[in-house]
Amino acid sequence: MTTKAQLAEQLLAASIHEIKNRFGLMFSQLDTLLTTLPLNEQHQHDAEHIKSEAQFVGSELVRVLASYKALMYGDTGNDTLEHDQQFVLDFLEEKIARHSNTVRAHALQLNYECDEDLDGFFDPALISIILDTAIYNAVKEHARTLLLSAEKRVAEGSAETLLIRIEDDGPGFPQSVLEDTGNPAAPGHTRPLRDDGHSTGLGLYFARTLIAQHHAGGRQGQIHLGVSDHLGGASVTLILPQ
Repeated sequence: MTTKAQLAEQLLAASIHEIKNRFGLMFSQLDTLLTTLPLNEQHQHDAEHIKSEAQFVGSELVRVLASYKALMYGDTGNDTLEHDQQFVLDFLEEKIARHSNTVRAHALQLNYECDEDLDGFFDPALISIILDTAIYNAVKEHARTLLLSAEKRVAEGSAETLLIRIEDDGPGFPQSVLEDTGNPAAPGHTRPLRDDGHSTGLGLYFARTLIAQHHAGGRQGQIHLGVSDHLGGASVTLILPQ
């Protein structure tokens, strides 16, 4: 029998899913409307900001749903993620294309580096959500240049690991975050990404919760936060066992 708590959880997930769908429809209609209006340069810039924020809200709703599934089913033995073979270059190019509004609205340089033959096994929807979080965090911190890259490494015992990294030229993570070595998936592990009191750390918590659902060869996906060697700002590396 379904308990009241379970029913409430199911209704919440259903409501978020419906909001996400309606918001997507509204965003599409807004985009169509804006293409028919004669806008001057300032109004066009304002419209790009609105579209960028709308895209962010839509991505947040998708992330909430994915986090809900991971938290509800990730420890039950049910594999809710699709670890299919992906061509990483295509994945990164699609990710950059989907952030075209963000790039225009904030005058960003969003580049990528990746071997054209690189492939890997991961859930593209899950990784997209985590990269979206990193991109929007970088924008909030006023970064202007972002770099997506990917490579494979072979650890001891010939176990392959796919690394997908995003770097920026922003102020980077607080030292307290870089020194944090606690359990990344533990409830309450929500140390703020910034020290200004405006971040709950839930973005990082959910990202770590999601990537922990990636399993291969008895190993678990992880996120490493660091300093960018190329741009001097933040570096977020997704570590995906293959």
